[in-house]
Amino acid sequence: MNYLAAHLKAGERWSYQPPAGHTVLWIAVDKGSILVPDELQQGELVAFRPSSAALEFEARSDAEFVLGSAFPHSYDLVLGSHSVHTSAEALQQAETRISDIHAHLVRQGRL
Repeated sequence: MNYLAAHLKAGERWSYQPPAGHTVLWIAVDKGSILVPDELQQGELVAFRPSSAALEFEARSDAEFVLGSAFPHSYDLVLGSHSVHTSAEALQQAETRISDIHAHLVRQGRL
């Protein structure tokens, strides 16, 4: 997996060529706006259709964003309220652990 932070000045261009096999691509815009080719603005998160093609970015204003690319995985994801897991069992274990930690902090008077 690649996870990159990018900072572009208004009018600046940048191209990202995913490594071989990286067909899962997404970006989240923290500041400003960029064209990819559609305009994306601060606060937007976009997942692209599976592809290994290069992405071309152009900053419409000074912009900061993160970009991720990865190999697709071969298993379904199980979504929790605040987390993602590889199985229902893993989700249950995580939720039980969080509940245990919460109870412990309450007993200590920290929550």
